[in-house]
Amino acid sequence: MPELSDDKTMGRSYRWRWHAGYLAWASVMLLFASPVFAEQYRFDRPAYLGGAELLPNWAETLSRHRSQRVQIDTCLADENLCEGRGLKSLRHILLRAVDLEPERQFSLINRYVNNRHYRRDRSHRQLSAISEEEEVFRSKWSTLLEFLRRGGDCEDYATAKYFMLRELGFPVDDLRVLVSYDRKVRGYHAVLAVKQPDDSIWFLESNGSIIKGRHRGYRYIFAVNEQSVWDHDGAKG
Repeated sequence: MPELSDDKTMGRSYRWRWHAGYLAWASVMLLFASPVFAEQYRFDRPAYLGGAELLPNWAETLSRHRSQRVQIDTCLADENLCEGRGLKSLRHILLRAVDLEPERQFSLINRYVNNRHYRRDRSHRQLSAISEEEEVFRSKWSTLLEFLRRGGDCEDYATAKYFMLRELGFPVDDLRVLVSYDRKVRGYHAVLAVKQPDDSIWFLESNGSIIKGRHRGYRYIFAVNEQSVWDHDGAKG
């Protein structure tokens, strides 16, 4: 009889462990299947729309930035020639970042830009040439020098980080300003996306964080760099 009792006890224990293991496995599978779980952002997934000139405001900003780079280059060459608000601090950060590992460069640039004055730009609704739906758009993108002078909002933060990483030699193909819809706050948001050597994507956020690999809660809308525009067609993040 004791042996039979032990067999029943072992059977109950085995069944309990089996059910517990199954529930744990099922929970993980539900997590991965849930919309809350973030899909890996990929640079090769969105549809290529065309050159940067497709968005006139963005193209004009790039043109202004190219003309203003003379001031940046002059300042980098000689601190005494740094004319304009924020140029000396920009010089200090860029020269400090040159010899750092990429991850430390991201952290330094992210912190520097996020500490600048936040100023919400006026926005307006218009029919998007990308989504063909009425969406809220900012009235103007800022160059790096314009951002240093007066601050800006999340799009300006992302753009400033883009321009600074380009100054440090990061390839244009590895950087995108990504415009998305943030489901959590129910508003539009922009972030800088940086492709890593292993093809993972890191997001430099305006709240100071650096999200490595996946991002929760975003509906990607479109992305830009100084060469191209991509449509994400509402791809989930």
